[in-house]
Amino acid sequence: MAKQAAQKAYLSPVAFRFLAHRGLAISSTGSKLDENTALAFDRALEVGATHLETDVQASSDGVAIICHDPDLSRIAGLRRKVNELSAAELLALPLEHGGRLMTLEQALERFSGAKFNIDIKTEGAIAGTVATIKRLKATDRVLVSSFSEARRLSAVSQLPGVATSASASKLLKVWFAWRFKLQQFMATELHDVDALQLPTHRGFMRFDSEKFMREVGRHGVELHYWTINDPRLARVLRARGAAGIVSDRIDDIIVALAE
Repeated sequence: MAKQAAQKAYLSPVAFRFLAHRGLAISSTGSKLDENTALAFDRALEVGATHLETDVQASSDGVAIICHDPDLSRIAGLRRKVNELSAAELLALPLEHGGRLMTLEQALERFSGAKFNIDIKTEGAIAGTVATIKRLKATDRVLVSSFSEARRLSAVSQLPGVATSASASKLLKVWFAWRFKLQQFMATELHDVDALQLPTHRGFMRFDSEKFMREVGRHGVELHYWTINDPRLARVLRARGAAGIVSDRIDDIIVALAE
């Protein structure tokens, strides 16, 4: 029997899930904002994003820090790794467009009414992420995942009832199970996830075919596609059965799908 993913609070019924990829890094006047910052999250919610997609690294003192890259060269022009600096040092660092990094705790507290999609980027970030979610009693408004299945399982095992999406290796297993009609194996791989958050394709593998999407949906698992910045493609994916779109320009996607 297909599970009911929507029973989890994070996946409570909405018409469609608009996931702002690292927030929305464009202000209302068109100027650039720093990704994964309070300003970018504010902007995403302002335009109607239903979920905030973000990433977590660990500081040298084990604090969960909202940041995608393992180092600071792209976002702050500093050739240092995130895990080489303390939380205090990271929070004081000016970013390219004047923003500041946040801890996961600060983000969850400041945006207390928002739902977060959290990608745990390193093994060192697991403990801080789990502790923060527990401390703030935020299990029902986060989805926790990782490209690493080991990291995903480690975090999810410590957060009973939390929503989760498949790791990269699990996605590949699901696709091959579908491709070779291994229905029981596919069901087994999908039983502990609530969503597949995935690209449209990887090499010869198409993850956006109607048959694949329909079969995944039959197991009660949602499909959220990334990183989709083309409104036309977003329309196609929704028509085929996608439940959500992850986008750098969630403002454009929201407008396009409202038409």
